[in-house]
Amino acid sequence: MNYLRKLTCQRPRLSSADVQRDLVTETESNRGRIIQSAAIRRLQQKTQVYPLESNAAVRSRLTHSLEVQQTGRFLALTILDRWKQSGVLKTLGLEGQELAFTNLVEMACLLHDVGNPPFGHFGEAAISRWMEDHAEQCHDQSMQRTSGKDTLFQTTLLPDLCVFEGNAQGLRIIHHLQNLNLTYSQMAALIKYTRPPYEPAPTRGEPCFYRKKKPGFYYSEATLVRQMQQHLHINEGCRFPLVYIMEAADDIAYCIADLEDALDKGILSLKELQFWLNQVWSEFTTGNAYLPDIMQSAAHRAGTNEHEFIVRLRTRLVRDLVDYAANRYINKHDEVFAGSLDEPLIEGGSNQHLALQTLKTVAVRHVFTSMEKETPELRGYAALIGLLDKFKPLLTLQPDQFQRIVAQDDHQHFIEQRLYHRLSRKHKAAYCRAVETLATQNLSAIDYQDLEWYYRTRLLIDYVSGMTDHFVVDEFQSLSAI
Repeated sequence: MNYLRKLTCQRPRLSSADVQRDLVTETESNRGRIIQSAAIRRLQQKTQVYPLESNAAVRSRLTHSLEVQQTGRFLALTILDRWKQSGVLKTLGLEGQELAFTNLVEMACLLHDVGNPPFGHFGEAAISRWMEDHAEQCHDQSMQRTSGKDTLFQTTLLPDLCVFEGNAQGLRIIHHLQNLNLTYSQMAALIKYTRPPYEPAPTRGEPCFYRKKKPGFYYSEATLVRQMQQHLHINEGCRFPLVYIMEAADDIAYCIADLEDALDKGILSLKELQFWLNQVWSEFTTGNAYLPDIMQSAAHRAGTNEHEFIVRLRTRLVRDLVDYAANRYINKHDEVFAGSLDEPLIEGGSNQHLALQTLKTVAVRHVFTSMEKETPELRGYAALIGLLDKFKPLLTLQPDQFQRIVAQDDHQHFIEQRLYHRLSRKHKAAYCRAVETLATQNLSAIDYQDLEWYYRTRLLIDYVSGMTDHFVVDEFQSLSAI
């Protein structure tokens, strides 16, 4: 097991650097490209839990991602320190590469939510539902034919479009839309799930169930994923090892943060939070005082101070959860390195796992169903569906008609032309590159037309899913003359 087979300087395209650089320098280059990208900046106005939130103290996707980044750094350093103490860093190929290892983890953590649409998981559901309801009809109208059962469109492209998944969109954003040209290792550290939407999900108990429970990449990025697997020696259906660290850091960060935000917004009082945590803990275990003791210690020192209670609760739990996740990473290292471990690091019915599940369960039962969360979600849903309806005419144009609009040589479809003008230049450039690539492939006329329409639809999804929460509402109101 040599990490130099996994942590590489290779990128999909040659770097503009004149000289060959070492691994640490290349990971620092990744850091600069990521932090300066527009996709990261947009996270400051995207929902973490509470849509259209005006209180700056309540977490956005950006502040959540920064917390995950810090937790991921702590976890990576803990793992590296234990390997150093046991004298195996050199054997693993990590001696002198500790900073590169940590950089890759940190930037994966910062990027992990970059593909999330406005209004979070509710936005994912809205886009998926609209595509399920309208995609096939729009395609058939555009092509002026019905799609056959065994065509590329029916077997692959339509299922791909009808599931919006933030993890898959994140890979698309950093590679095809933002064109960051990150190293293969950096991109691979983001891919939590190892199947595309058109591959059926396995049932519980089957091999790869956890790693394939959701789509992790789209058809548009399938070639990129195959290149990653080849360069990084990843078997089909397996993960890149650093994904496990990023995933654990995300779990640790959000399970505590969601409850802290609920206190800040007055959804839960301190007494209610303590009551529900004790209540749910007692459902999961009998006679186990692990979490109640932590809460009692935090309450004893904090008194009635909500902030102080959360700080002390978080400090102890983060320390314990990071310690547990680091032990699991090391103890399960054969499976982790191969990417075949089919469960998260924080698993196994331990006190730490049960504490994590308790915090998540309280959030689901008593926070995520609050009016403060659900009312703006409904506003967001209406605006997202309404926007997709407004842009629908672009998907019903025949291929040659749409190409004339792209070339600004259409004087007939004036509504569609103005809709096209509203789309992002970067997104339109990605569409044009994809269509140009199609011309170099040996495709049948039907497959070419279907793939053009696929990338046209991706163009619309890219645009809408990249919006911030407030921009969705503003754009919908603007186009509706409200």
